[in-house]
Amino acid sequence: MKEQIEQLRQKWKTLPPGDRRALGILGLFLGSLFVVFGLFLPAKNYFEAAQARTVEARELLAWMQQQRPVLEQIGSSHKPSSASGTLLQRVTAAAEQRKIAIKRFEPEGDGRVRLWIERARYQDLQPWLNSLLQQGITIHTVNMDGLGEEGMVSARLTLEG
Repeated sequence: MKEQIEQLRQKWKTLPPGDRRALGILGLFLGSLFVVFGLFLPAKNYFEAAQARTVEARELLAWMQQQRPVLEQIGSSHKPSSASGTLLQRVTAAAEQRKIAIKRFEPEGDGRVRLWIERARYQDLQPWLNSLLQQGITIHTVNMDGLGEEGMVSARLTLEG
């Protein structure tokens, strides 16, 4: 490496003074281009993008704070109805009302139950789930698979009440 640097110095010394000056100016110009386009502009663009993200985040926070009273009203008006019976009794009663056949159920303790429904119309299943939510039953997981017939699904659910 030292030998290569020494060779470059020897070539530099052998150049005429005009060429040395031109190469020096060219090196200075290329160095300034590197500083501007390689360091300054990317940093400036990053800073401007960060400022824009900050403004967007502040606007989102202000909007969320404006929506808080509305959400609190919704939360206080949506009190689960006090239904009698165990979770499984309430779920099966609601399923019978909507004509949904539960193939299998498995209690999971702590007020949870896992259900399997093999064939149900989606038009019946969705109002049933809404009625469960209105009774204060929490839906933890829902896995639905479409069947060959149009509008028919099979579902696996985990509910907690």
